[in-house]
Amino acid sequence: MHTEKNTQERVIYLAGGCFWGIEHLMRAIPGVLDAKSGYANGRREADANYEAVCAGGTGFRETVRVTYDPTQVSLEALLLAYFYVIDPTEVNRQGMDLGSQYQTGVYYADDAAKETVERIASIERAASKRFYVEICPLRNFYPAEEYHQNYLEKNPNGYCHIPRKEIELFSRLHIRPEEYQKCAAQLVQEKLAAETEPM
Repeated sequence: MHTEKNTQERVIYLAGGCFWGIEHLMRAIPGVLDAKSGYANGRREADANYEAVCAGGTGFRETVRVTYDPTQVSLEALLLAYFYVIDPTEVNRQGMDLGSQYQTGVYYADDAAKETVERIASIERAASKRFYVEICPLRNFYPAEEYHQNYLEKNPNGYCHIPRKEIELFSRLHIRPEEYQKCAAQLVQEKLAAETEPM
């Protein structure tokens, strides 16, 4: 088993409603090395558990820590998938899930990621009448309980607010960093149209 740490790997933290779906989506993208469900940016470590987070008032968001190899996939490509599947106009809600733990957010842990995240967020913000995605530094992250990890692989028929066809789409859609100049919805539609054009 290969255990040597990849010195190229980078990390981004994505809160997009129920963490099962975001984790499953990210794991499907080539170049993602690991995706781990957890709780981010809450008030205190003692509340970083599913029961407390679901009860509300902890400040924690269901978040996925995405570790990726930037030589295989760009942060822009990961953010494109993220912004395509979330609804940025909702507060404390995604799909059928309602509560502060389901608030959307992109949390960065270094200056390089901050620059990219803020640039992409400005594109998405300009394309939406309302934009409630939290864009800020990561303050803390605690992995979720083991039964949440790889949940949709363990439970293929489990609930997911992200359509399976969108997860499949991003497993094969290649986006170069410089292409992300338009909002995710428009860029994806253009890429799909280009794929279906006759040669």
